Amino acid sequence: MKIHRLTTGRVRGPRRPHGIRRYVRLEWSGETLPVNAFLIEHRAGLCLVDTGQSAEAAVPGYLPRWHPFLRTARFELAAGDEAVAQVRRLGFRPEQVRWIVLTHLHTDHVGGLAAFPSSEVVVSETEWRRAGGFRGQLIGYVPKQLPAGLAPRLVRLTEPGVGPFATSLALDDERSLNLVPLPGHTPGQIGLLAVGERRSALLGGDVAHNWRELQEAAPELAAYCSREHVSFLAAHEDDLPEVLDLSEGG
Repeated sequence: MKIHRLTTGRVRGPRRPHGIRRYVRLEWSGETLPVNAFLIEHRAGLCLVDTGQSAEAAVPGYLPRWHPFLRTARFELAAGDEAVAQVRRLGFRPEQVRWIVLTHLHTDHVGGLAAFPSSEVVVSETEWRRAGGFRGQLIGYVPKQLPAGLAPRLVRLTEPGVGPFATSLALDDERSLNLVPLPGHTPGQIGLLAVGERRSALLGGDVAHNWRELQEAAPELAAYCSREHVSFLAAHEDDLPEVLDLSEGG
């Protein structure tokens, strides 16, 4: 099983990350973060974890400027940076993606979803309910990024736990692709624990921006990853391999 990192552009935040002044006089930071999605080559089919951002989000006026978070996040990418373009460059067709697992429904995780109309979209029931309607827009979700008529597979993690997680839900018969609960960034956020031949990987969405932050925010989870040789793959970390082969040790 191989995991490909797909970096769908960068996001730039305000120079002042806190306080009311960042809204009154918006000045952009000199630093950016990547917007990562991950493509898993699995025997049962390709699995895409999050779809990253859309190039449309880099066009002024596409994202609603009235929302505080969206006003203070500037996405920087072109069409060639989108997940679908990178999937094609890897030699795959979009219709070969069997599953799309959305860790949560924020704009930088669902922006590329429309390019994969034949894939089964998996999202937690809690997250889907929270993102819907006018209330969802008020708390930062952007419904126009979701394809019209989208009917995702809404999941509850009702199977026995795996690793440090109390519950889980397997996508495949081998239980090598396991959905796990990662509430915090949003109440309905989920992750995917990919169990390989020699090592494993936790695709953790926004549970933490990087390994150091995970150690601070979730020390027990970080300890499990260290002890069991689980690579932590975050949506906004630069220091990640382009390809992680779970059949290799190390």
